[in-house]
Amino acid sequence: MEFTRVEFETAERTPDEVRKVIKTAKLHESELTEITQVLRLAEQNVHNLNLKLMLLDDNLLKEIEAGNQLIFKGDVDENAVLCTQSRTYDIKEAETSNSLHLVPDLLFAASTGVDDTIANNSMDGESDSSFDTSNASLNKSTDSDDGRPPRSIVHKDILNTFFTYYEVKPCKPRLLKLQKLLEETSYRGLELEYEVDKTKLLTYDAIFDVVQASQAELDEELLRLQALKIGDHYRLLDFDYEFRILSYMLDLIEENSWPLNKISKEITLDSLKDLMPACILEAMFGFYTTESVEEDGTKYYQYKEDKVCRFLARVLLKSAGKFNLVEFMQAWRDSVPEGMITHKSMLAGIAIIDESSQPSVIWGFSAGDLPEDLNQRFKILFQAKAKWTLPEISPYIE
Repeated sequence: MEFTRVEFETAERTPDEVRKVIKTAKLHESELTEITQVLRLAEQNVHNLNLKLMLLDDNLLKEIEAGNQLIFKGDVDENAVLCTQSRTYDIKEAETSNSLHLVPDLLFAASTGVDDTIANNSMDGESDSSFDTSNASLNKSTDSDDGRPPRSIVHKDILNTFFTYYEVKPCKPRLLKLQKLLEETSYRGLELEYEVDKTKLLTYDAIFDVVQASQAELDEELLRLQALKIGDHYRLLDFDYEFRILSYMLDLIEENSWPLNKISKEITLDSLKDLMPACILEAMFGFYTTESVEEDGTKYYQYKEDKVCRFLARVLLKSAGKFNLVEFMQAWRDSVPEGMITHKSMLAGIAIIDESSQPSVIWGFSAGDLPEDLNQRFKILFQAKAKWTLPEISPYIE
């Protein structure tokens, strides 16, 4: 590829003008292709100031090549992120050391015949060193180019000049906003729906537009939060309302003398259908159970022991401040269905245990209530407890 100079006027260069520039540059036409590309600023109506440069990693490049959608997200008070179908990227503006020109249809290498020119001008045997080649060029520049056919002049427009570009780096999705949005319309029962501000109810598309996460990351977080679709809107269950439903479900174990691994979904749904909407009951059963065995074509389920025990521990911890640890552990064991076994390890991320005090105490402390900012998170953690072991603090910082 060959450049003569960048033009800053709209007037076109003539072959004679180009030849003068080549001689001034101490080049010889025999070393150049027959095509000279002259760069010039485009007309004002063609110059595009809306274009931006972005440096892509291999994953983003493959997304674009596959025709997949990339989405920029961010409110006016948020730093923008870029989302693919499954990942979120942080965006930062960076400066270039040199200006970069955008020139459509610029000719490269073989398109200008440069490969043939190099082959014709190469000497037999070993190739010249860069020093010899440089001297040969200077010597040839004094030779005459008279009699050579006129050069082919191609004018290329510079559509834009860039001094900055955008860097993208994989980052965690920013999901804290999701829980706060959904908490404003938590479902507390049909009898209390009149208190809900209907203007704050959110469809999936509305959530996707404002939460800085990819679709896959958003779906995973909605599942983790146990958000469920009521009508067209996604809602969280109020904590006390969820406890009421779970209590109804667990009471059926004793009423029907069910083994813990043979819970009937059909009987559970039929027994409680008049107490709550069917969509909520179905979702709750899915949240807290998993398939266990199948007999005579009938599927049976069992409750997720860890999940049930953790939730009932949160119920006890919510009712007061600090508990005597021994008394709490006994009350916790009494609250779970017979056959389920409670253990301190189930309290990771929902409670702090201080065994250095006399007597040992426990109090509720949920990882979900901590800020996303790492410095603020550590500050709150060490305000709550001066010393942490690695197993104790891990659920709060992982």
